[in-house]
Amino acid sequence: MGRQPKFVIFASLLALLASCGTPSQKYAASKSEGVYFTVPVSWHEITGASLNAQEARSTAVGAAEKLALVKWQDAFSVDPKYGAKDVFSFKVTSQPVVFARVRVLFPDEVNAVSYNSLRNVIVPLTDWVNYPTKTTPAFNIIDDREIIEKGARGVRTIYSLTQSGEEQTVDQTALVSADRQKIYVFVVRCSTVCYEKYKSAITKIADSFTVRGTR
Repeated sequence: MGRQPKFVIFASLLALLASCGTPSQKYAASKSEGVYFTVPVSWHEITGASLNAQEARSTAVGAAEKLALVKWQDAFSVDPKYGAKDVFSFKVTSQPVVFARVRVLFPDEVNAVSYNSLRNVIVPLTDWVNYPTKTTPAFNIIDDREIIEKGARGVRTIYSLTQSGEEQTVDQTALVSADRQKIYVFVVRCSTVCYEKYKSAITKIADSFTVRGTR
């Protein structure tokens, strides 16, 4: 069998490389905490450093103590105009915002942590369900299920709520480590209109959140 011309071999190599393509997803991870998730490669990162700096500006009681217990946090959005302030404000956004956080629990939290307290990690969801008042915002629990990971367990709750006339949908996972010393929080949210538009991508991102735990 004769030897193939070099340009034929080169063309075949180019075709092979083209078939491999570029990655569609990128990883965000903390090796030390055994946590990772994926987002579309084009999404903009809001770094842990910027999140820490924003949180350090808070004058809320206990904010500094809580920040001192944060082991790792990271965030992403489709739109680069969003920053750390938007992550923490919980105001309705027109584009998806992803936020992941690992924090050591306070001693009183270690004893009190439960699936209900995990559901309440952002808003008092269980109180709204069990003890509604006239000031309780309009909300709807879309899904609520137990999540068991290698290094933690907890709940994933998808819910919508209306704030100042705007409705947003939140896909929230909150887990506690096996030794009950750390909490893992993962949130993907945006306006309900936005959520429906990006539902497939948001679900894939939330599904990718994995906690192996520290070794």
